[in-house]
Amino acid sequence: MRNTVSVQAIKTYLSEKSHAVSAVELVDHFAERFNKTTIYRVLTRLEQEGKVHSVIGNDANTYYAMCHATCSKESHHDNHVHSQCRKCGELSCVEIQLNPLLSDGFKVEETKVLLVGICKNCQE
Repeated sequence: MRNTVSVQAIKTYLSEKSHAVSAVELVDHFAERFNKTTIYRVLTRLEQEGKVHSVIGNDANTYYAMCHATCSKESHHDNHVHSQCRKCGELSCVEIQLNPLLSDGFKVEETKVLLVGICKNCQE
């Protein structure tokens, strides 16, 4: 994957966030620099390369977060839970690793679990 200006900008933006970022937010943020098609294309490539992972939020938007350094195209290690606040909408990765073993021999390569509730900030 070429490290183009758009790829580097999106990776930097995602890595600076403590929570997952919606595709809509990325399109809005980069509206003056990159067109929507470029942003979605970069996100797709980054996900295929194992650099980011995505989850569908409770609001039906797709959210993206950087993967751990050990993830790659061949091996994805970010099988964890996500949480989303019903009030503010923030979606975050929860460091609870899931390694399901299914008795029928099915090999799980990726999990996408979303917990919906009220975040600590919104409870106060």
